[in-house]
Amino acid sequence: MIRRLAALLACISFGVGVAFAQTPAAPGVLTFTSQLLDLRGGYVYFTSGDAFKLADAYRLTDYDTGAPTTQIPTVKWFARATLNPATKEVIELAVTKRRVSTTSMTQFRSYAIVASSPAPAPELVGPGLTGRPVSVVFEITVPPTTALTDNIYISTDAGGWNAQEIKLDRVNAYLYRAARTYNSGTKFAFRVTRGSWNSVERGENNLDPDPHQFTVREVDALAARVTVYHWSDDNPTQQGVGPNTIPTPFNANPFGGRNGVVVPQIPTAPPTPPR
Repeated sequence: MIRRLAALLACISFGVGVAFAQTPAAPGVLTFTSQLLDLRGGYVYFTSGDAFKLADAYRLTDYDTGAPTTQIPTVKWFARATLNPATKEVIELAVTKRRVSTTSMTQFRSYAIVASSPAPAPELVGPGLTGRPVSVVFEITVPPTTALTDNIYISTDAGGWNAQEIKLDRVNAYLYRAARTYNSGTKFAFRVTRGSWNSVERGENNLDPDPHQFTVREVDALAARVTVYHWSDDNPTQQGVGPNTIPTPFNANPFGGRNGVVVPQIPTAPPTPPR
């Protein structure tokens, strides 16, 4: 009999706890759920950047059961806050360690003591980009080995690395130029060619350089300036050093002779004639 009574009381208390957790908020109050940043000095701070004043007699409860809790919430916990619009104070915090769905804070920021700005901080996200058209001028300086009859092109990753994507106009013997329009925020990589990948730019060390990286900023006009020091086909008879270079096969016996070593022959003196 005692066991049955204890079980009945346990069921009743559990049912009361569940009913309390699922009871809708009282009329006139607002509720929202957000992640906690701090709880101190009579204020509650959320990771959204908003802070609210706590009522002097606010209740701290468990998010799942609705029962009072003695656990001290800390950063990264989640809380369902019940706000009294008349006093702009939080009268109850239901806390939990587990991640729960959060509420948009837009309609609650008018009640916050410190509210986050709707515009992101420029020092965190950088300058804003509107996608405005920006004129980009490519200025390419070519080496003296370039024939005046050669055509110079820009090839970009956005164009599928077409070796003849953008043809440049010759300004003088060594300078070529072309202008294109891109939206601000556009990022692309490019290389300089003479119309094919057999005649592509090389760096000052006569090696294949990495593609040039370019970002279109929020300005009126930009210039992409590149100096080409060599072309990959400047000396077709000389094998250059690059990623696709085929090395000379190893010759274990380059000089001939026994075991690859040439033994010098020391001439012997002629015999002395008899007297």
